[in-house]
Amino acid sequence: MNNSDYFGFELLFKSVEGSIETKSDVLIAVIHWYLIKNSFRNVGIGDDKTYNKSEPSSELLPEGWNSNPKAYALRYVNDGQLYILHGIDSQGTMIVNLIQVNTLSVSNVSFQIDSVVKGLAGPITSLIPTVANELDRIRNELLLPVFESNKRDGSSQTTAKEQEKLDKPDILPANPLLIGPRMPAGFNSEPFGIGNVGRGDLDPFGRGGGMLFQPPGGFNPLADLRRPGPSGIVPGARFDPFGPSVGPNPRNRNPGPDPDHLPPPGYDDMFM
Repeated sequence: MNNSDYFGFELLFKSVEGSIETKSDVLIAVIHWYLIKNSFRNVGIGDDKTYNKSEPSSELLPEGWNSNPKAYALRYVNDGQLYILHGIDSQGTMIVNLIQVNTLSVSNVSFQIDSVVKGLAGPITSLIPTVANELDRIRNELLLPVFESNKRDGSSQTTAKEQEKLDKPDILPANPLLIGPRMPAGFNSEPFGIGNVGRGDLDPFGRGGGMLFQPPGGFNPLADLRRPGPSGIVPGARFDPFGPSVGPNPRNRNPGPDPDHLPPPGYDDMFM
């Protein structure tokens, strides 16, 4: 990293330099600056897990932030979500954890204080000569685990909602004014499919083939009889016409002339 990567730290450190007393203070100040650099804002000290959006937030460390040099508790907000930073000095090892209050996701990182912090005043590279490595650890071990956990939770919720929608398909028409209702999944919606034989008998509007199967493009002698009119036939009802068959392709299977059209025997015998 170059000096531009530490922009803002000098100004922040100057604001608390007079209250710095221990190396652990320096370490917490560096972590605070890195959180601010990544869009966090401080909303006070303590570990209160309730958050009111009207609470003032700041880039500065709050008053009393290092009143206990062995235990630190700072509250932050990022994108409307509350986070709590804890730092514990345990026999020369600083253990820091970050909690996302809403999801209870927790991450942690630890430092050997005397090995990491080399001074109490000066530029950041003098305070922590290995600052580039330490910031990488703060990013990878403290910040990313919490944010990756939040991302996974959001994806799981979306997937669950999508799965619920798939499990309960919409069987209603998109437009309630449309006559043709959308059929449930698995119903054969082909108008001339063998699976739809008889569907017309359940349709009050007379659409479909009824109990008589009609192949695609075939002749349907009942088409005109299904239309409402003076004949009084109920639309869509099954009806077997009576009388001789008509049309170029009669309904009966014998292609020859209809016996009803032949003259009676001996019709031209003048002596009858």
